[in-house]
Amino acid sequence: MSRKLLAIVFGAVFLFIGAIVALVFALVIGIFKLMDRTDAHVCGMAYVKRSDAAAKLVGAPMEQKGFTGGSSNDTNGELSERITFTVGGPLGEAFVVSEGKRSQLESELTVRIGREGNTQTVYSGPFDCPELHAK
Repeated sequence: MSRKLLAIVFGAVFLFIGAIVALVFALVIGIFKLMDRTDAHVCGMAYVKRSDAAAKLVGAPMEQKGFTGGSSNDTNGELSERITFTVGGPLGEAFVVSEGKRSQLESELTVRIGREGNTQTVYSGPFDCPELHAK
C-alpha cells in the first residue's frame, strides 16, 4: 500500500469520526435546548425575571447562564415537570428550580431561587403564565 493511499484512508477515517462526534454534539445540544421550551422553564424564567427577590439577589438585567436540566413527563393528560437552571446578573448567579403539575384535576407551579443555601420562593400558584400563551 502506497503512502498516498494510506494517507487518504487515514484522512477518510478521521473525517468520518469527526462527523460522528459533531453529530453527537449537535444532538446533545439540541436536547438541552428542548428543555428551554418546557412549560415549567418558560413560566419559571418569566416569574424569575419579574421577581423583586430575584432582582435583589442577582441584579438586573438577568439572563440564563448555561444549560437547562430536569425532567418532563406527560402521561395520560397529566403533565409533571421539574426544571433546573441558573440565572445571572450584575450581582452574581443563582440556581432556579421550577416544579409543576397540571391535569384536569390540579394546576400547581412552584418556582424557587437561591444560592449558598438560601432559598426564596418566587412564585407558588396555578401552573400558568402569559408567556405560555405567546408560544
